[in-house]
Amino acid sequence: MTREPRLWVLNFDAEDELARPGAMTPSPTLRARFEQLAQRTTLLAPGDLRLDEFAPPDRSGRGMQGAAWCPTPRALRALARAGARLPEAPSAEVLRAANHRGLMEGRLGSLPGARYVRTRAEYEETVAEGSPTGAWLMKRAWSYNGRGRCRWREGADDPHVARWVDAALATGEGLQVEPEVPRTLDVGLHGELGRGGEARLGALTVQRCDAFGAWESTALAEPGTLTGEESRSLDEAMGEVLRALREVGYFGPFGVDAYRWTGGFVPCCDVNARYTMGWAVGMSAG
Repeated sequence: MTREPRLWVLNFDAEDELARPGAMTPSPTLRARFEQLAQRTTLLAPGDLRLDEFAPPDRSGRGMQGAAWCPTPRALRALARAGARLPEAPSAEVLRAANHRGLMEGRLGSLPGARYVRTRAEYEETVAEGSPTGAWLMKRAWSYNGRGRCRWREGADDPHVARWVDAALATGEGLQVEPEVPRTLDVGLHGELGRGGEARLGALTVQRCDAFGAWESTALAEPGTLTGEESRSLDEAMGEVLRALREVGYFGPFGVDAYRWTGGFVPCCDVNARYTMGWAVGMSAG
């Protein structure tokens, strides 16, 4: 079935807006980085147009169906100014809940020693247990594409890390603290959740990320990429993710990241309740 052309807002900094609701303008440096991502995305189909929300008003997409990387209030305002038809979308509160790193807290197993903490005391208690690799990775409640993260190696007296942790905890949103481990395979599974709760899932993908966790490329996974046990673990994790997203009232596109490391397999390390750079790849074969 042919889909009508859409007018896209590629607001790759959606998590920043979710973390700090209100009018926000990304820095020129960040916008330049996002422009590079926009040139590499496969989300836009033939006939689709892209709307630059920070350029002078452009009405060339007037009357088109609007679409957004993540339908935040800022993205919807940009589409409205352009005269596009607004997409049906969850509320900002639902988007915040669905993309919060604490969404899956207590639902799935993770790395040994990993914990979602909300106080300095909980943080100190967690790192005091020790990491199997001697290194820790901290992630803010809303982080993306390698941003909103901090690394710490045990024994290092680093004032920057202490300030970073305190600033993150001061928001009241908590912090994911986990051992930093060597990854040997990154995979993703994508889907779309209907307003009535029905789910459509895509095919397994393999992702390449840089040393900071930023996305580089996505390809369909070859048969046998995961072991049988890993596949079952990922399927179970997807079931829990769907339950969690339904509970907070989310509907729309989403992606789940997982990885293999030298000590095992983590079936869910990130839930992105929005489009992703690999979404079109996985869903094209789903």
